[in-house]
Amino acid sequence: MKVKYWGLLLLLAAPLLARAEEAAGPAPVPAPVIGIVDVDEIQLEALAAKALRTQIDKYRQDFQQQSASEEQVLRTTQQAIEQQRKTLSPDALAEKARTFDASVADYQRRDLARRRALEKSFSQAMGKLQQAMFEATRKVATAHGANIILPRGQVVLFDDKMNMTKEIIALMDKALPTVDVPPPQIETEPAQQAGQPPSAQTQPKKKN
Repeated sequence: MKVKYWGLLLLLAAPLLARAEEAAGPAPVPAPVIGIVDVDEIQLEALAAKALRTQIDKYRQDFQQQSASEEQVLRTTQQAIEQQRKTLSPDALAEKARTFDASVADYQRRDLARRRALEKSFSQAMGKLQQAMFEATRKVATAHGANIILPRGQVVLFDDKMNMTKEIIALMDKALPTVDVPPPQIETEPAQQAGQPPSAQTQPKKKN
């Protein structure tokens, strides 16, 4: 599951103090002072980003092992059915096939639930990480008097003195040296009652 973990940081305007004057026209637009941020470098080097990757990889490996174990059980069951094809009656074979198909559907639901749980935990942790990046970027920009911050990937040529990435990483490491990824909470969808359409399933009673 390869996902683009960081959104592009397009613009970050430093706080400006507007002063209203009688009979004065609109305030002049300030001269642009540009800073550069390498989001990919932050993603690789920030301590909290490293901690996030380590935890997510551990959860992912655990889920992959569970899926592999369940897949092996399904393959063994399928092989057994194939071996019994000549000895079972058509009705018995059809019943085993239906049971196997239901097991495959259950596996697919569990696998989807695991992936959704992992994505949800990742998103929650990323929210904290992105907030830390934003706050560090704002502070560094203010310190340098920058009113526009551009991502490194969007700029072809720039003076390296404009690159604020390492300062941002340093502030992030102080403010958020690690981030806890919440354990994935798997929520499985109940299987549809056999032989009944969704409308025929038991509905919760309404309160009077």
